[in-house]
Amino acid sequence: MRVLILVDARFAIHERSLIERMIVALANEGVAAQVVLPKDRGLEEHGFDLLAEPVWYADRGLSMTQNIRARQVARQVVGDSNSSDNKVDIVHVFGGAAWSMGRELARVLDAGVVLEVWRAGMTDAAKAISIDETDRVLFLVPERSFESRLVDAGFASRVHVAPWGAHVSTDPVQIFREGKTIAIVLMSSGRQKEQCIAAFEGIVDAMESNEDSMLFVNLEMVERTDLWARVQRRGIEDRFTIIDRSEDRRDLLLRCDMMVYPDTLHEERTLLLDAMGAGMAVIAGNDEDIAPIQESEGVYIVDRPTRAAWSEILIECLSNPDRTRTAGEKSREYVKGNRRVASSIASVIDAYTGLCSQPASIETES
Repeated sequence: MRVLILVDARFAIHERSLIERMIVALANEGVAAQVVLPKDRGLEEHGFDLLAEPVWYADRGLSMTQNIRARQVARQVVGDSNSSDNKVDIVHVFGGAAWSMGRELARVLDAGVVLEVWRAGMTDAAKAISIDETDRVLFLVPERSFESRLVDAGFASRVHVAPWGAHVSTDPVQIFREGKTIAIVLMSSGRQKEQCIAAFEGIVDAMESNEDSMLFVNLEMVERTDLWARVQRRGIEDRFTIIDRSEDRRDLLLRCDMMVYPDTLHEERTLLLDAMGAGMAVIAGNDEDIAPIQESEGVYIVDRPTRAAWSEILIECLSNPDRTRTAGEKSREYVKGNRRVASSIASVIDAYTGLCSQPASIETES
């Protein structure tokens, strides 16, 4: 089986780790996969580790030129003919901005297309596309709640659940080590500005009772919430670090003690799964659509996203290191039992196999 992993720019920046681990895991299962990335988006600087060089595609242009751009990609992948020797079976699309190109590329290559629905809001985008009964189109979802939305939208026969997976190291990160500065990571898209600010202020309130602590925040959140002015107002410049291109520093972030995750946007993020899998303490907003937050006994959930609520739970965690270590280990065990990469890839391959068994579209065969 041969698969193209087509990614839009936003998804490539925020989920590079997912794409990289997927390529390796598919290769281990005998599936030849190649990544297709948008050019002229600065992604060349992000150092993708993909086993092979990616193919680059033009993601900008008039809609009437999309077929031309798709054929340019096809020529790079299969040459002038899509023979059985180098045929592409599946185009798997990550990121809503690439859905249209993914479908066009699949038509050109006579391949099935898998559209990853990684956040609940993409259900509306699914409803908006025209799918003929002969189209080999499948929606892949990482959460059962996303599946329910698509079923309600009439796509029951076109949905497959494949929960995202994380690596679980042999030894968990040693959090709250004696004599070590406590490192807190505040990770967010920044789109829920008020919730992010409440989480930040609550963290800083808790840090006032523990001088031996530092706060790391991703650049995207800092920029969207104008956070630096608040950092200066609170006088914590020397205990505050901005993390630019957090995907490049994921290993560093996963050696911290705690992750605060205020987003309740019904989105899947592998960084959250990785933090849980590493054994970090995780404090999250109450997102009912994200099963790992709801199902793990170790995740501290903030029901009311107020400054006082964040502060209260942070202080509780900082004041009870043994209990917090236990919570981190529970989250790690949850990921180990429910969200391993191997299980995720098995589900993905099941989806590919089912789609490949469907006949080619009438339009393509004619």
